[in-house]
Amino acid sequence: MLGIFLQSAHTPQKVVKTLTQMGLSISVTSINAAILLLSKESNHTIKSLGHTMLTAYAYDNFDVDLKTSDQRVEKSNDTLKHLTSGLLFPLQHGTSLDDLCCSCFLWEWSVHNIHAPALEEGRMGRTYRDLLELHLESGGGASTSRQLQYNTWKILSDLVEHGPAHFQQFKDMVGEPEFIKAIPVVKTPIIAAHTMEFVNSTMSGNIQSITGLLSQARIHDPKDKDNMDMPDISDYVVLFHGDLGTTECVQAILQC
Repeated sequence: MLGIFLQSAHTPQKVVKTLTQMGLSISVTSINAAILLLSKESNHTIKSLGHTMLTAYAYDNFDVDLKTSDQRVEKSNDTLKHLTSGLLFPLQHGTSLDDLCCSCFLWEWSVHNIHAPALEEGRMGRTYRDLLELHLESGGGASTSRQLQYNTWKILSDLVEHGPAHFQQFKDMVGEPEFIKAIPVVKTPIIAAHTMEFVNSTMSGNIQSITGLLSQARIHDPKDKDNMDMPDISDYVVLFHGDLGTTECVQAILQC
């Protein structure tokens, strides 16, 4: 483990060799062999997870300053590298391929589909506010809406947990909020993808990041018939996660 840590910390080989002779670390050759073995295992895991097509992807940018001992004026700005990290994780809670087999339907209703049927009013009217219709109010019983009921519970809960000591005597009276199709808490394994040398602050960089992540999972263009082992994702939705800047770039790509 110490050898892997020394590798991740970019420890000079002279230091590693000294620690090896002292019996505190494995040799440089053994460290490189261990890194290669871990990389092969990671490749196999990413490929296996990607081929299930029950996978979500996430990526973000980060910067690394690769300092060198040879400092020159003409190379003073060459040490900062803009890279992209990626993660893969399996979809939980009983998600099946049938749940994701809706790519064609979503594209028919997409505002970016210029060849869609004449449903302009319906397509343009769909926003995130339509999600509020998934769990409509029952219409009877409670005099306040579910939103107000939850806000009331949250305020009382915060007073009991974080407010003055006087309110702690009412802890048993607060209870728990009403659950409506509650999603159970599960532990999701996270698999780190290999770092990619793309700048995802641009549209082209986001395209490269998306295709790069899919490529690591051995998923390429569905029109490529040469690779018979590759799953066909044409009819399925592939979920990607990113920050606000990623969303803006991807939306701009769809409008091109």
